[in-house]
Amino acid sequence: MALMGGNDSKKSAHKDAGATIISSGTKIKGDINITSSLHIDGEIEGTIKSNNMITIGTKGKVQGDISTKSFVVNGSFEGTVESDIVEILSKGQIKGTLIYTDLTVEKGGNFEGDSKRKNKTVEVNIVEEKNKSVAKKSSQLG
Repeated sequence: MALMGGNDSKKSAHKDAGATIISSGTKIKGDINITSSLHIDGEIEGTIKSNNMITIGTKGKVQGDISTKSFVVNGSFEGTVESDIVEILSKGQIKGTLIYTDLTVEKGGNFEGDSKRKNKTVEVNIVEEKNKSVAKKSSQLG
């Protein structure tokens, strides 16, 4: 039984693994699907999907599409990003399209392109208003 307990601990530790790092000098062409945080100091061309945080360091360069929960840029990004949180730090450069809930740009950070803010609150309010309208019609009929 002690052996099983040890295996369970290793599975838990692996499941909650830390960040994946793409080091400076590394070039990747292709798609990345990841559950851990991702820190990029190298170069990537392709699509990156994560349900965690993606950070582009000062030496990092990414060209493509990113879909993630949180996106921090202090390097260079060109493409489309869809993320709840987008932070452009002082050395960050983004050229392309941002779809976000919350956007922060530090002094010195640069964004060039189109942006669209996601607004979940409005969607909920619209559904609630439709339900009220349906309830009013039902009471008028009955």
